[in-house]
Amino acid sequence: MNRNELCESAAETTISADLLAAERLMQIGLNLRLTQGSSDDEIALSLRDVIEQDKLPGGRKLLVLVLHQLGAYDSASAWITRDMFADQQIQLVHAEILLRSGEAEQALSFIEDCLTPATREDADFWDQMSRLSDLSRLMAQRDYDRNKADLYRLAGLINLAVKLGHTEIASQLAGSEVDLQCLLISALYQEGYIEAAKRHLCRLPDPLLLGSLQLYREIAFISAEMLHDEGCYEKACRIFETLIRQAPEMARARFGAASCYLQQTMDNLVKRIELYHPSEEEQRKIDKYLDTLQQTLLTLEKSNWHTSWTPVQQKNIGGRDKRPLN
Repeated sequence: MNRNELCESAAETTISADLLAAERLMQIGLNLRLTQGSSDDEIALSLRDVIEQDKLPGGRKLLVLVLHQLGAYDSASAWITRDMFADQQIQLVHAEILLRSGEAEQALSFIEDCLTPATREDADFWDQMSRLSDLSRLMAQRDYDRNKADLYRLAGLINLAVKLGHTEIASQLAGSEVDLQCLLISALYQEGYIEAAKRHLCRLPDPLLLGSLQLYREIAFISAEMLHDEGCYEKACRIFETLIRQAPEMARARFGAASCYLQQTMDNLVKRIELYHPSEEEQRKIDKYLDTLQQTLLTLEKSNWHTSWTPVQQKNIGGRDKRPLN
């Protein structure tokens, strides 16, 4: 193995170790929150103890990044020290936390300090920070001209605004244009703002009639998924079946339709039991069939056809953005 290969191998080993450590801490944090009801600060102290006891790589930076992923934003911010601001990951986390808390002017000043000529060499970092800068200007009502931004830029800003909890700003960015409204609905739904996504979806024409773009099919799928979760299986199934005809390769639609069929069958069986009061022997047969249907549904769920939300995103379900513009 030559020197370059040795360096690459060492780097890969380090990244792998960091990821494993972060995943382990994430799981510990989630368990503390879900099973013990620990506060964010209590979780931070527990994770800090694990890092120190096991001498995990990354130390304080690892703690900050994991707390940020867990949605413990104030706790993550409290563990950031001034000397850590030289790290680009920490810069991004700090800027995001400032924007989440509505500190647009402070965020803008911090971002401008980070966007030095030297950072232009890192295109990904520059792009992420530039989007955060644009959002800061919007929140602070600075000189950001929406009309000069292309569709790609607006789409990125809409996603970012929703991700950071500023759904009203995202809605303003989307305006009344159908494509941007579709992007907004997708962003809202993926971040767990289901009710807000539903409200915007009601204002759109039928997504199935908009055209063959993948974006429109994605919105149609979201509408079917919502109907499925509300127990409107027949309506949801019609949309899933249309998607299957339009895009036979869309496996998620096939699984969605199958779930609708199974749920409808189970509902019909339960209604028959209530209506006809079957004999004990018939009841055993029905119960066995219901158990088979339930097992099939569990198998379907393992295909991950349905949208899933992280614990942080689940906090948004049923919620709405209450932060006014500055």
